[in-house]
Amino acid sequence: MDVLIAEDSTIYRRMLETNVKNWGYHVTAVEDGDQAWSILKEEDSPPLCILDWHMPGMNGIEVCRQVKALDKQTYPYVIMLTSRDSAEDMVEGLDAGADDYLTKPVNPNVLSSRLKAACRIINSLTHGAVPPPDIPGYRIVSLLGKGACATVWKAVQESTGNLIALKLARAKSVSDSIYHRFSREIYLMKQLNHPNIAKVYDADVNDRSGYCAMEYVDGSTLEKYIRTEQLPVRQILSIIAKVCDALEHAHQHGVVHRDLKPTNILINPQGEPILVDFGLGKSLFRNFEPPDDPSRSIEGMVIGTPLFMAPEQAQGHVELVDGRSDIYSVGMLLYVFLVRRHPYEHVRSSIRQTLEAVAEGAIQPPHEQIENFDPELEKLIMKALAYDPDERYQSAQEMAQAIRCYLQATKDSADHSPHLAVAR
Repeated sequence: MDVLIAEDSTIYRRMLETNVKNWGYHVTAVEDGDQAWSILKEEDSPPLCILDWHMPGMNGIEVCRQVKALDKQTYPYVIMLTSRDSAEDMVEGLDAGADDYLTKPVNPNVLSSRLKAACRIINSLTHGAVPPPDIPGYRIVSLLGKGACATVWKAVQESTGNLIALKLARAKSVSDSIYHRFSREIYLMKQLNHPNIAKVYDADVNDRSGYCAMEYVDGSTLEKYIRTEQLPVRQILSIIAKVCDALEHAHQHGVVHRDLKPTNILINPQGEPILVDFGLGKSLFRNFEPPDDPSRSIEGMVIGTPLFMAPEQAQGHVELVDGRSDIYSVGMLLYVFLVRRHPYEHVRSSIRQTLEAVAEGAIQPPHEQIENFDPELEKLIMKALAYDPDERYQSAQEMAQAIRCYLQATKDSADHSPHLAVAR
């Protein structure tokens, strides 16, 4: 089984890596929380990880929180490792989503036993512990993944023969307003017909459960595709232009994505981007119980990954969210893919700090991160990332045109250097 070890102490990390390898596991070891987060947010991340509490970048607690908040098919089993041994610390670690908690110095025999117990739990979830659902009109093929509040199944829609991804969730209590909003979004999503948007075939929700039948995309996330294929800048821009085309189609039909991030753009076997998990999923796959703590209301309203949200979303101004909020998210995608770092990575010690930074909207221009960054490309990105929605591109089509104009204007230099870098 694959195990990720995140530990900033070189000596302790090597000791853990040696022992865990000797016990027959395949180990990936990193030295800080940012590296751990980069690996764990992928769909095919290691199913078991050991996180040190205190690390450079994101600490282990925040990595755990971020991973457990992702809309993933499966979640890693997290063992929190720390020298903090008070009952309050243990409660904080477990509340953050950790599945186990060990204090340093850890006895190797104890760690070995904990890893074996974790493997038994992981294997029980992976190998048929979840009974297949009985949804009329669908033939279940296999379990694709299991998350904190939803399961995803590969299935066949019997009326059409389409291979689909069937996402199911438990709804503890569904109010009439939530039901009607969800029903309206189903209607809107069914109107979408674009090659770069995963088709929604059917959906339903009641007071016990809900499901959504979507097009099955056999591919990797855009982030993984860029990394594994080592895509040149121009190809990344071409893909993002197609993402804008898809968003324009959705916006014209009254659908705003609201949660555009690297894991919600899949690349099919033909190399085409496919947008998945629109706002439809955010109505259905959420905790319908209002938070008891008023200080948590913002997090309840901004479900998803705050790192790619527009300022108006992070501020909780739901009524201000429109297509230009998606355009901001596209700008953030370009920033991360081309600058190769997130502008708010220095404030990721907690979700609240991240939300506050995003809400303020202060972003360093790319040239302050990369010397000689192409000024025209920077202008394009920063326009999409404008704090005021009125100063952004006013439509996804406008942004797609801006990207393609840039590609055309730089075509001559790209002909001589097909892997044109952002620094010119």
